[in-house]
Amino acid sequence: MTANKLQPILLLLGLIWAVEPASASAPVVPAANAPLVLEVSGASVTVPGGHFLLVAEYVREGADLVLVGPDGQTVVVRDYFSSDAPPTLITEGGSRISPDLAEALAGPVAPAQSAQAGQAAATPPIGQVQTLEGTATATRADGTEVTLTSGSAIFQGDVIETGSGASVGGVFIDTTTFSLGEDGRMVMDELVFDPENSEGTSSFSVVQGVFSFVSGQIAKSGPDAMVVRTPVATIGIRGTRVAGQAQAEGEVNTITLLVNDDGTVGELSVSNDAGTIVLNVANQTTQVLSFSQPPAPPVIMPAAQIQALYGSATAALPPQPATPPQIQATQEGDQQAGEGEGEGEGEGEDEGEGEGEGEGEGEGEGEAAAEGAPEGDLEGGSESSSEGGSEVAPFSLNDAVTRIFYDMIDTVIEWVSGSASP
Repeated sequence: MTANKLQPILLLLGLIWAVEPASASAPVVPAANAPLVLEVSGASVTVPGGHFLLVAEYVREGADLVLVGPDGQTVVVRDYFSSDAPPTLITEGGSRISPDLAEALAGPVAPAQSAQAGQAAATPPIGQVQTLEGTATATRADGTEVTLTSGSAIFQGDVIETGSGASVGGVFIDTTTFSLGEDGRMVMDELVFDPENSEGTSSFSVVQGVFSFVSGQIAKSGPDAMVVRTPVATIGIRGTRVAGQAQAEGEVNTITLLVNDDGTVGELSVSNDAGTIVLNVANQTTQVLSFSQPPAPPVIMPAAQIQALYGSATAALPPQPATPPQIQATQEGDQQAGEGEGEGEGEGEDEGEGEGEGEGEGEGEGEAAAEGAPEGDLEGGSESSSEGGSEVAPFSLNDAVTRIFYDMIDTVIEWVSGSASP
């Protein structure tokens, strides 16, 4: 092979040798939606992205907590569930998701197994959906997701979510009523109620959205018996009506004390790490921006502003029952049982009266015959009085007195006729 023929081959090999090392050392460009990985260290973990933490879907993958945003952005909190005391999740602006709330939002370790075990079916419901507009879902504690309808049962541990333009309202077993507006999310943390003494505890977490509550029997049993948690504050409800809005990151959250249906006004306490505000005047409102900033001094919110802010939630509030469902059912059962007993007693009394009349008549006739009273006089009186249908004689005398009476008449007649001396 001549040098002229080798020259093109050598040139080609040189180009390959020059390009290959450059390609091997080229930097790797990460994908646009690559997950952000956060390591657990300390009692809290800050999740960037503004309100991302409040709107993300919570997924449990082994020991990791995976947060998936509406746009597909993913944040992985590595080994979040490996600790007995997982850290609190916080946003850069001061909103918080507590460990128990994060676990409730993420669901069980093995949803399929829990669902097959039928855990929800073995647990009695704590309430029922009464009003519904649009689409709302409930994710059970066993991981099962159901679409809510009017009359759907509500269970402890349910995560209730509403879609755009939707609202849902329900009644709990202690007569507490609630409602949640559009694009809302709340968790039924706990509700324990003893209808015999009207005592119990209840706790609910509103992650996002406009909400309203009218307290029932539980709130009357103690100042801290009923609480509603939001990402920036905890509300203690003391026998009253409340409306609030859990806003996105960086926006002001509002909490308002409303007038009860009977015109009375209860009391609310709004607390976080920085302080507590008590609301006890109708339409008093406080604003909260962060869990580390105290609630603002209360102001009276105009009725028009209340309607504009909370109207979607308050319109979905169902009527409050007068008594808890269990007590009402017991009272209705007792009433029905009482009516049945009354009817039985009435029938028994009527029969007793008939028996008494029959026995009285028979005994009277038998006694008169046995005493040998003058048949004509007694029977005649009886017949004359019974012709009109009455069984009662004009008067009645003891048989012995009757005999003496007739003897005296005979004596008087003899004395008048002169056959006897007085």
